[in-house]
Amino acid sequence: MKRFFALSAAGLILTQTIETSSASESYSRPLATVVVEAAAPASARAVRRYVGAVEAINSVRIMPRITGELKKVNFTEGSLVKAGQLLYELEDTTYQAAVQALEAQLEAQKATLEFATKEYARKYKLLKSNVVSTAAHEQALMEINVAKANIKRLEASLLDARNTLSYTRITAPISGRISKSIATVGNLITPQSGAMTDIQQLAPIYVKFSISEKTLRRDFGGAEKVPAIARVRAMLADNTIASETARVTLVDNKINTQSNTITMYATFPNKKFDLLPGSYVTVLLTAENTNVAQPSVLPSAVVMENDQCFIWVLDKKSNIPTKRKVKIGETVAGRTIVLEGIKNGELIVVDGTHKIRPNAPVTPIDAQKVFRQGK
Repeated sequence: MKRFFALSAAGLILTQTIETSSASESYSRPLATVVVEAAAPASARAVRRYVGAVEAINSVRIMPRITGELKKVNFTEGSLVKAGQLLYELEDTTYQAAVQALEAQLEAQKATLEFATKEYARKYKLLKSNVVSTAAHEQALMEINVAKANIKRLEASLLDARNTLSYTRITAPISGRISKSIATVGNLITPQSGAMTDIQQLAPIYVKFSISEKTLRRDFGGAEKVPAIARVRAMLADNTIASETARVTLVDNKINTQSNTITMYATFPNKKFDLLPGSYVTVLLTAENTNVAQPSVLPSAVVMENDQCFIWVLDKKSNIPTKRKVKIGETVAGRTIVLEGIKNGELIVVDGTHKIRPNAPVTPIDAQKVFRQGK
């Protein structure tokens, strides 16, 4: 019995000794060292890439409006033409003759009206003297009205004939590059012959591309803000980037229900004709003046837990980190943009997050010093 009490007392003393030793060790253990830096505004903008199709803003197929022999082609195939430039000349003898015939008829009808007017004046005087009947007087008035109506009819016919005659000289309706001429001199051209050639406007020019609705709302705040914010550059097939920066000038009025995307058109001045209709380019899309005030951190500062993102924010007075839930955006130039949860200037733990214990202070080390030492 005495031996039992002796052993119990010894065990109690040993247990108290271990607890005392553990408590003492916990207070004397050195603080965890973590690397911190201040959250800073993003210095670069996210560049998103899309497949873009180059389209002419204006494209015209040159169609014949009348029948006639092609007499002359007045352009060099593949060259640049200007609006109003004469392209084709068709045989115009028949149409010129029709105009001249109507002009002659119009002159004759004007002479008839002049005679009818004088005749009416004479009969009006005789009517007052009761020399002619009222019917004769009214007949003279009718002849004047008929002559006037005939003049209007001939003027309309002459207008149409002159318009038809103008179709014998085909001009360029827009400026641009003209393609190969399908029609050649000596051939009979009819409206059923099809397009004689086509013109594609090169400057300015469209680049068409589509972005997701999510990107539209997150990066631009909706379709209405896109023209003011979006900036577009084009990477060509040889991976060179066109020198011009374009704005989005047209946003489609609906979302594509199959792809959940919306189509946009960026207008490039295309002064050097780098962009050609029908070609494909890589669209480099940025949102100007966005993410400038948003804080950014090193990607290593973001901790993922249960599909949620957290960042440890260090209290400058107590050196105790606090875990905050955040919403992150793009990673641009090696830095992750934080949309919600922290502010610029707050100290963020960027390395050593695994060492942090709840409500325990840490020893912060400036990230810049660590980076300088690593070089």
